[in-house]
Amino acid sequence: MNLTDMETAKQKMKPKVLIVDDDVAITQQLFWTLCDEYEVLTANNLASAVRRATIYEPDVAILDLHLPPTLDAPDTGLRILDYVKAHLPSLKVFIVSSAASIEVQKDCIRRGADGFLSKPLDVEQLLSTVRRAMPTRRFEAA
Repeated sequence: MNLTDMETAKQKMKPKVLIVDDDVAITQQLFWTLCDEYEVLTANNLASAVRRATIYEPDVAILDLHLPPTLDAPDTGLRILDYVKAHLPSLKVFIVSSAASIEVQKDCIRRGADGFLSKPLDVEQLLSTVRRAMPTRRFEAA
């Protein structure tokens, strides 16, 4: 196995994290925070989030609720949550929001969310949350 094959194999073994947020600065910050340990996918709207979740089947999703076209309400984020939990029930979904009321948080839990992170994000809290949520994988010897 040459170096390129080993790098490819290493990349395939990395758990996947999907970040869904319409704020490019946040997605870039989270990408660089997580990319050493995880294969990081980003999406900034409903269509790209559903497409990436369906194609790549991530292990963990970090989901902002307030996305276009309903920036003033959690509707779009809740639609993504409903979709991913219906199609990828083992996916761990963490909601990030600066404006999630207790009612919205309860609604998210009822719909399958695994937890909440407040904005602005605490990077260390985010990393420990993602690490704890990752499934334990058993690697078989080649």
